[in-house]
Amino acid sequence: MDHEQNFRPTQSAVLTDLGPLPDVLESNSETTWRMFTELQAQDSGRFMKTQPSSLVPLGDAPSQARRILSVDEVMYEVRRYNRVCPVESQWRLLGDLLREAGAETPASLSGPEFRRTPPLAKRSRVREQVEWAAQHGLLREVFSFFTSLPEGDWVHIGD
Repeated sequence: MDHEQNFRPTQSAVLTDLGPLPDVLESNSETTWRMFTELQAQDSGRFMKTQPSSLVPLGDAPSQARRILSVDEVMYEVRRYNRVCPVESQWRLLGDLLREAGAETPASLSGPEFRRTPPLAKRSRVREQVEWAAQHGLLREVFSFFTSLPEGDWVHIGD
């Protein structure tokens, strides 16, 4: 027991290890406000005024035609509100949309496969379809499909 007490640092030893401590300046609210306004006046010319953003919001339909979408932006739409994938019937429609391109697409899940596949595996399959759509020039159509779905047409994590 005495041996353990020899290794326990005292409060003064801890404070010594910190080095020199700053002086504490205690002031009333008037002094604090005056100091704040002085500091604010010193910085007045250092920053430019706020400018409107040049970024285009994803949901702004007229400007969508001018933007190039990325796979990540489309997947952001998929993942909103903890979404996993469209419900089975809607996912089948997405598969039909992709098959219209004429090439072999990653298949949508349906039937028993849909029911037994874990949520993250479903989301991974959706990502495969989105990447395929990007490679075949269909990303905008897939994005429009996703944004047209009401929230009730999505499977969510925990459903």
